[in-house]
Amino acid sequence: MGAKLGTFARRVAGAGRRESASASAAALGLLLLVGAALGDGISRTAVEVSDGLTWLNDDQRGEVVQVNPSSGTPQTRLQVSGADAQLEIAQSDDALIVLDRRTGQITVIDLATLLSSGRRQAPPGPSAKVLIADHRVYVVDRAAGTVHNADPVTLADIGSPWSAGQPLADVVADDGGVLWAVDHGGNLHALEWSEAEQGFLERSNRPVPGAGPRTALVPHERGVTLLGLEGGVVVRDGTGRDLTASTATFPGEVLAAQTSPTGLVPASVPDASAVVLVSGDEVVRVDMTRFDCPRPGRPAVFRDRVYVPCKGSGKVVVLDRSGERGAEDVPTGGSGDPALVFDDGRLFINTPGADQGVIVDADGETRGVVIRSPDLPVLDPERSPMPSVPSPPPPRPDPPTRDNQRGGPNAQTGGGEPTTTTAVPAPVTTPPSAASGAVPARPAGVTVSQRSNNGSSVVVSVGWTAVPDGGEPISGYQVTGTGAFSGGSQETRVTGTSADLVLPCAGTTFCASGKVDVAVAAYNRFGLGEAGTASWTVRPAAPAPTTTAAPAPTTTQAPIPTTTTTPPPPPPPTTTTPPPPPPLPTGGVRVIDVVGAGSHLYEKRVTTAPPADWAAHTGSCEVVNVDYSYAAPIPCSGGTVVIPVEPGPNSLVVRAYAASGSGSVDSQVRSVPVREPIDDCGTRLCQPKSAPASAEDSRLVGGGVGLLATALLLALRNRRDPRDRDGATAE
Repeated sequence: MGAKLGTFARRVAGAGRRESASASAAALGLLLLVGAALGDGISRTAVEVSDGLTWLNDDQRGEVVQVNPSSGTPQTRLQVSGADAQLEIAQSDDALIVLDRRTGQITVIDLATLLSSGRRQAPPGPSAKVLIADHRVYVVDRAAGTVHNADPVTLADIGSPWSAGQPLADVVADDGGVLWAVDHGGNLHALEWSEAEQGFLERSNRPVPGAGPRTALVPHERGVTLLGLEGGVVVRDGTGRDLTASTATFPGEVLAAQTSPTGLVPASVPDASAVVLVSGDEVVRVDMTRFDCPRPGRPAVFRDRVYVPCKGSGKVVVLDRSGERGAEDVPTGGSGDPALVFDDGRLFINTPGADQGVIVDADGETRGVVIRSPDLPVLDPERSPMPSVPSPPPPRPDPPTRDNQRGGPNAQTGGGEPTTTTAVPAPVTTPPSAASGAVPARPAGVTVSQRSNNGSSVVVSVGWTAVPDGGEPISGYQVTGTGAFSGGSQETRVTGTSADLVLPCAGTTFCASGKVDVAVAAYNRFGLGEAGTASWTVRPAAPAPTTTAAPAPTTTQAPIPTTTTTPPPPPPPTTTTPPPPPPLPTGGVRVIDVVGAGSHLYEKRVTTAPPADWAAHTGSCEVVNVDYSYAAPIPCSGGTVVIPVEPGPNSLVVRAYAASGSGSVDSQVRSVPVREPIDDCGTRLCQPKSAPASAEDSRLVGGGVGLLATALLLALRNRRDPRDRDGATAE
């Protein structure tokens, strides 16, 4: 259809010089009308192109930063984890997923709202991996040997996972959406997802002698290259240019490129100070000590050159296809090891801890990009979403009467009464803080006091003074406590000016001699403001009272007359001390593991993974939506339940009740934002990238009709009497 429309436009444009204006307007109007009629038209296509922005990790702050390579400046900062994180980013033009290897937490960010739409817990360390391929998200657990198809919004499982039956060495996805996995036994699997089967179909399973636990895979536009360097084997499969080659064996970890062209595949072996290149059908070993790079990191291919970051050397070495120097080294800032990110046709060199990174453009030229900017506010992806207020309908004018139309007595052009007009409402004035995008000020008067200490957890109360809104409403306050207690950090969000934090002591000495640092920050729709702080030193739990019988007072009695008989004292009363009630599990700890989608928009499926004291609790437990008082019973040992939610913020906890019914304790709060569905999305929870479809189509139809009308007027003008045109020309 696009080719036919273009041909039609060219034919119309070539009809003659005098007709060019009307023909161009007609062609463009027709294109707009056809785009609207197709429902997936020109303006829709525009939002599918690359966004031109790239996300980079800032591990020291636990943030991901969106940078604009055109301006070389950061656009957005999101706090996705705690300090000293180990973040890995999987990104596309419509998806951002962050894996923190230190904790194993996976977070998906809705790019339309910059809010977290789902989280998932994976094993901490190197086992987990996240892949985005063909608009699907795959979560890999290499230690367990499994691959899961996860919902792109909630990260809940879709269908059945695939299991290799043994640990996996590596899993990648080629550009066609085929998954390639190699297990510890050296078997290379090709997998495809089947919507009909709701599971993975195994296209092939090829044993590769020499492949093993340290084998790495590099995906291509189609197919994959296997680097079994511990066994001296290289295999290219599924590319149409399949290859099996031998090479020298290399000990230690293999760091292969994340992706590469079929004919140029690099991998680093840090322990051997070497880079291995598969260039065409030849395997080349490059000694990196020649380039003063004894510890090469994970390489990347960009514009037929291989970029190799050097750990501990503060530079990136550039190689050509033969393994020789391809360009001057690229110096990097900061003390960390540089990492390479390829996105939107550019190569980014990001060094943890450095304020600036480096962009390598298509021509090989380098320039700086700012990554750390303290002036840019930090957004919390767990904040409450701002409610969307629909625009008021336009005023409806009174319909014109026949006299109005024909200049009768009611027309304002002559005598008579004037027509009635509807007042147009005054334009809404944006408050100064909203116009400037100001975040709230710092809360003053932060105080901390200790409410209780039962030896297993400490409860502190935090208070502060309300922050003036400055014209932009305050959405709430984020209260964070950090210290040497279990987990190291506790956080809650409230709308008032006080909050309680439950700080668990399991496995620590915090309840005896700990100190907690508290930060309180207000937030609005522009983000989180500066925090007010205070500290508190824990008072140890009061020892249990001991009852020691007081010694009987010694009295000197007068001689008793022989005629008086003193009766013996009564026996002391017998008291029975009741046994203490069964203890409650530790409060404030993480119990909710996964929050996934339910059968409709207004319910969530909650899965728990309780710690030992929760799993062994003899009382009852339930999942509670504390914002709306919904509850669903669940075994304290763990399970899955469905609980109702409402549009807006929802705070979910697991509540454990004492077996005696004398008390309860809540787990760590899990914030779950829920958005209203968009009309043109049916029952799906979605967020348009631009205006709603109906508005776009209306603009397309209106623009098309207007341009066609313009074309008609121009054609009529050009068809005036030839003598008039000749006369005008002569003049």
